[in-house]
Amino acid sequence: MINGLRYFERACRGSTAAGSSSGQQPQLEDKPAMNWGQVEMKGLARCLLSLCEMLQTVFSEEPRMVKLRSPTYILGDIHGNYHDLVCFEKVLWRLGTHLSPANFLFLGDYVDRGQFGVEVVSYLFAQKAMSPKKFILLRGNHEIRDIQENFTFKRECMAKCGRRSIVDGKIFCVHGGIPRPSLYRSLERDLNAVPCPLPSPVDQSPLAWEIMWSDPLHPPQAGASAAGAAAAATADDDASDFGSSDVGFAFNKRRGTACCFSYQALDSFLRANKFSHVIRAHEVQQVGFQIQQKGKLLTVFSSSHYCNGNNEAACVLADHYKIRLIRLDTSSTHHSGTPAFYSSASGRTSPSATATTSSPGSGGVRSGRIVDAIDSASSSTSPGEGAASASVTADDDECNLPTIDL
Repeated sequence: MINGLRYFERACRGSTAAGSSSGQQPQLEDKPAMNWGQVEMKGLARCLLSLCEMLQTVFSEEPRMVKLRSPTYILGDIHGNYHDLVCFEKVLWRLGTHLSPANFLFLGDYVDRGQFGVEVVSYLFAQKAMSPKKFILLRGNHEIRDIQENFTFKRECMAKCGRRSIVDGKIFCVHGGIPRPSLYRSLERDLNAVPCPLPSPVDQSPLAWEIMWSDPLHPPQAGASAAGAAAAATADDDASDFGSSDVGFAFNKRRGTACCFSYQALDSFLRANKFSHVIRAHEVQQVGFQIQQKGKLLTVFSSSHYCNGNNEAACVLADHYKIRLIRLDTSSTHHSGTPAFYSSASGRTSPSATATTSSPGSGGVRSGRIVDAIDSASSSTSPGEGAASASVTADDDECNLPTIDL
């Protein structure tokens, strides 16, 4: 499958086929990048179905709550953006996941909206098959059949063929957000008891549904009305829509399902479960990530130019009680010079890799490189010291991105 995807990625010059019965030599067409050319798509579909069957046992035997050790790269929504996925590969696991000391954790939403959901799933499943313990795929709200039927993935499949994790015992990683306390008694036990398979989480497991769909409460925007600011403050302090056991949670009106959670709710969740941070995806971010709720919540989005916008892509590296925020530049033009890692903690820079892949629809080249990689300051918290604290700073002299201390 990986070799097939390499063919898909690259442009190929046409060639003259071997002699035919008429004595003529038909000319094969040029194949643009990000195109299957004359590949028989039914054969590709059979290959993907075989891969899915192979992975059924792997997925069914994984716990519903996966525990990982650092270093771990954490990537957010991909949404069919195969271009950016290849860029991340070139700069994070260019020699293959099996030769990397790191784990790779994906927070869900692999398909819909982007052009190449089938290719993204094929790539991720192939990597999972080769490195099942190092390549972890969580389930997002777009990994539900009813959702895919309402968006683009089902149509893409017809045209072309036809969960959660903890890092180092401290960082809770999930697609959407934290669940209300009334939905569980023991988080780990109840998450691991979520049924598998789970074709209809909204009916089978409200706990699983909320961690796939929930969002943090956002502070009022500049210029918001006094009533809007007062409503946000009330939701942050009081039990809003769910009763006394779910303080700090409100019904998620924007999505029409699940809930929104305040800093108070997040802080209670972290304390109760002895976590230091939550890393989630689920919402597009202009620079690829956002640090929220007093530095204890990170939202990461790993698909640039989402829905034809101008947002950037990012990922997170959790490594030995530090968090590094990494932004991937996939713009078509860059300033001259060697791309570099920037560390606001140490002030050092080191070269990073540059990846090239095709730009959608243009036949040109899109560059991918790490433009910012912000190390946390040296952590004073050892594994045995209990919950860590978080602080947010900014270094204007380097790349003006925040630093996180664990």
